[in-house]
Amino acid sequence: MNNNSLKTKLLETINIKRKEMIETANKEGYTSELAVQCSQDLDLLLNEYQQILIEEKKPKVVPFHDLVHSMKLFTYTDRYSY
Repeated sequence: MNNNSLKTKLLETINIKRKEMIETANKEGYTSELAVQCSQDLDLLLNEYQQILIEEKKPKVVPFHDLVHSMKLFTYTDRYSY
């Protein structure tokens, strides 16, 4: 599953869990065991979504050796082939 579809699915799940939490809190009270559990579940989903966003913003770092090799500027065989 790619990041866009994963984010879309997570947002849908977050909205469902948010509605469930609000309904539960209104019915049973904000400090009821079920409302607190919904809130904790929602926190986990939001953390997961936030982590995806953070990972997307991280620059993709390529090790220097891989960069040189991909540019084919210098290789061991180039140096010693006569």
